[in-house]
Amino acid sequence: MDLIAWIGRLIFFLLALWLALENTATVPLRLSSSIQWQNVPLLAVILVCFVAGVLAGTLALTPRLIRLRRQLVRSPRSESAAQQAAEQALTRAARQGGAAGDLELETRIRR
Repeated sequence: MDLIAWIGRLIFFLLALWLALENTATVPLRLSSSIQWQNVPLLAVILVCFVAGVLAGTLALTPRLIRLRRQLVRSPRSESAAQQAAEQALTRAARQGGAAGDLELETRIRR
């Protein structure tokens, strides 16, 4: 798995290097009628847009991450409690599906 990850990183780096070498031209950048620059490298514009997109995505995801982290802190479950909850959910699903007799027989045998 580590090999695949490193190959992916190498491919990403080579694509970014290729993009940088191909976009060496300068372009005029106009933010408004009064704010403008005449000779800005195209790569710099692409890089700034990429970073702005990453920051926007991170800011959009932050509230959900904070909410999920708070839920984990509030309700710590041990592995056995999580396993019991999963078994109860499976038992309920099996009973609703019509295979309750088989599941109860297997449960009784294991205990």
